[in-house]
Amino acid sequence: MNAIVTGGTRGVGFELVKYFTKNNIPTIFTGRNKKEINHVEHVTDSNLAYGIQLDLTDTNSIQQFLNRIDSMRIDPTIIVHNAGYLSVRPTEKLSNIHKLFLVNSIGPISITEHFLPKMKQNNKGHLIFNSPPIHFDRKMKFMTPYLQSKFSQTTYMKSIAYTLQNYKISSNSMWTGFPLWTDAIEKRKIGTKDQCVHPSILSHVVDQIIFSENPMTFKGHELIDKNYLKEKNIPVEQFYLGKKSGISLEELFSKQFAV
Repeated sequence: MNAIVTGGTRGVGFELVKYFTKNNIPTIFTGRNKKEINHVEHVTDSNLAYGIQLDLTDTNSIQQFLNRIDSMRIDPTIIVHNAGYLSVRPTEKLSNIHKLFLVNSIGPISITEHFLPKMKQNNKGHLIFNSPPIHFDRKMKFMTPYLQSKFSQTTYMKSIAYTLQNYKISSNSMWTGFPLWTDAIEKRKIGTKDQCVHPSILSHVVDQIIFSENPMTFKGHELIDKNYLKEKNIPVEQFYLGKKSGISLEELFSKQFAV
């Protein structure tokens, strides 16, 4: 068993790299910044975590990444599409729409399509997409282009799940119902730390998908961390970072932007 985690140098991705290596799962992770890649390799098990630079806005970079994995003769059994580009705007310029769909849609689809034939040949694996359930709420008022780019990832996940009915390969999406204390929240000053939840909550979702579910039948699910973990009797309160934690992601965004 081995894993690929895109966007593995910070936030949720970094927590996933730590989770996989602690469970002795060799992990290739990606990032755009070489210094951040080196840091992750340093603080995790360097024998298990290996970082590769990848810029999902550059199709040449994607191809070089795929060629690099092929040259290493690695057939990933777990792929977590975590890298994303967040934009909190009600409308976008064409150049930014292009960037949103490259990072949040075209990149994950390209990587999946490259490795899926080998996964099918080996008849094992897990595809996990960090993308939202297709649900329309108040956030749509100020981040419609972003959400459309992420929704396309979710619909792709469900399409792939349908084609994998006869394979021991799961294909599911995961999303948080909470504001996570990551750069997306902190740098944009959307919320405070005491309102947020630790990003490691999603590594527990991944853990359940991989070790508690049957990949033959568990496919096409749009998982929300707080609901899914509750079903698994895992208390989400352990991930709260402050007295105000527990507020929903939609509620925080609505308050911040006075929707």
